[in-house]
Amino acid sequence: MSKNKIVMPGDQVSTSEELSPGDGTFEEDGIIRAARLGTYEPNQKFRKAIVKPLTSTPVELRKGDIVLAQVGSVRSNMVIADVIHVTGKNRAISGDTNGTLRVSEISQGYVKDPATEYAPGDIIRAKVTQVRPSVQLATKDRDLGVIKARCSKCRNALVKKGNMLECENCGNKEKRKTATDYANYDINKL
Repeated sequence: MSKNKIVMPGDQVSTSEELSPGDGTFEEDGIIRAARLGTYEPNQKFRKAIVKPLTSTPVELRKGDIVLAQVGSVRSNMVIADVIHVTGKNRAISGDTNGTLRVSEISQGYVKDPATEYAPGDIIRAKVTQVRPSVQLATKDRDLGVIKARCSKCRNALVKKGNMLECENCGNKEKRKTATDYANYDINKL
């Protein structure tokens, strides 16, 4: 079969005498077939039949990923957040996106109550510390924490003034564990 040809799942791409099955292929009775819709690109150096997907694959969370998440609820010893984006990726996340941020993983210093650091609706940047059996997050680093927050009284955007966040609409002041680039983040670099 010619190189860079678009193939459908089940199409014959080679034989086991010519190449061995690689990514996106499988062997069936000595015939190597495409396992997905994609372009056939044999790797002659390693003698492997490869079918590269036509579309990018959904993103799976991995330990060490930097993610954006929206705080859903704040409890006495943890924050529950929904992971909405993995930085550097353009696709949606597959699998479980519900993450837990334990009180001990919020900041370098001691945090007694997570409600003093985060509020429901906050958009945070966090690091994935565990994926299985549940997604665990951390925001201890200086560049991690709240990147966008709204006033708990009037829901207008909060502006950083010193160590506090202030609502320019109602004058309400709130404390958060903010990232170093709070409100100045570049969404295109995420």
